[in-house]
Amino acid sequence: GLQETIRHLPLGYQTLALPVEQVQGFLQPEAFFSNYVIPGVPVVFKGAAREFPAFQRWSDEYFLTFPESQEWMISYELGKKETRRGGQDPIPFSDYIRRYHAEDLYCVTGLPKFLRSDVPVYQAINCPFLLEQLMDDLVMWFSSGGTKSVWHFDDYENINCLIKGRKELILANRSQIESGHFLDGESYSDVDVDAVDLDAYPGFAEMTFYNATIEEGDCVYIPTFWPHAVRSWGRNIAINAWWEIYKTHITCPAGVVASSWNNVNMITDSDVGKQDEAVYKDANDSRELSGNLRTLLWVSREMRTQGIVPRQVFQEIMKDIAEYTEETWITAGTVETWDDIFDQLDVNSDHLLQPQEIDLIRNDNILYKLFEMAESVLSSSPKHEL
Repeated sequence: GLQETIRHLPLGYQTLALPVEQVQGFLQPEAFFSNYVIPGVPVVFKGAAREFPAFQRWSDEYFLTFPESQEWMISYELGKKETRRGGQDPIPFSDYIRRYHAEDLYCVTGLPKFLRSDVPVYQAINCPFLLEQLMDDLVMWFSSGGTKSVWHFDDYENINCLIKGRKELILANRSQIESGHFLDGESYSDVDVDAVDLDAYPGFAEMTFYNATIEEGDCVYIPTFWPHAVRSWGRNIAINAWWEIYKTHITCPAGVVASSWNNVNMITDSDVGKQDEAVYKDANDSRELSGNLRTLLWVSREMRTQGIVPRQVFQEIMKDIAEYTEETWITAGTVETWDDIFDQLDVNSDHLLQPQEIDLIRNDNILYKLFEMAESVLSSSPKHEL
């Protein structure tokens, strides 16, 4: 009956969703960070991608004109309704193009390098420091439409630009993450996004949702740790840029911009590349490790609001870590241990740890261990302050 229908609505329709703010086109990086990234507020950049060469060019026929399409391997998933059960072995891009209209397939892959000249570096993040230190990945989401993601959150910042089709994003503030019914130790929920059972998942009955419905040519910023689910319609291609958490004001030199994503060295870069070809990765791991530590320290209120971590807060974070690890060098740590590590990080000796100081780190053995465990600790520690 009607009551049963109301209690099993698609996710995001349990309460009246609030619209995500919209601005026309991209903002400059400094304004984008000050107004949206630092406070953690989503925003739609209307029409920001309409001038991309990809917006005019990206037909199936165009893709197949590239000889590289025959040998460039891409990652894909079976099933356009996401399950998080893992993808399939990579296949040539051209094979996917010939199959995706007739089969239940979803291409989720690093944007192939031979197509990157069609997608300019997004103006809102076209800043040397961000591109050189923080960029993680550039991912293509490509289907015939009808995709449905799980309810999840990411520990990266994200701008998603829609080249073809239409998408609906349902989001919730990171402050409501504890009500989101996420699996223990995971960043996603097993709730059915098509029919939420409020008896089994009561947290959604009172949740404040936000809705961003975007058309081709629009881009949307999804802040770190904001739970969200995405639905798509029509032949659908989107490119999202992920970068590391950095909740601090940035300064970008006037006139210094990157002309192409091919000139940006990313931390992960999930582009599979040609068959049997070794893909270059960041060999010394220093950028990825410093990003992990920034992520870990971001649980502190001071880091989120002021961009700093005082010595005492650093010590408290390390004590919390000791509860979630079996590493004896951590569990046996003392205030003196954390003081010594803090002093190594605190380059200017002002007793305040800043993200910029973390970026200067080189891989001392003790620090390496700290960074190495940061990501695993983050996934298992409480996120009640986020």
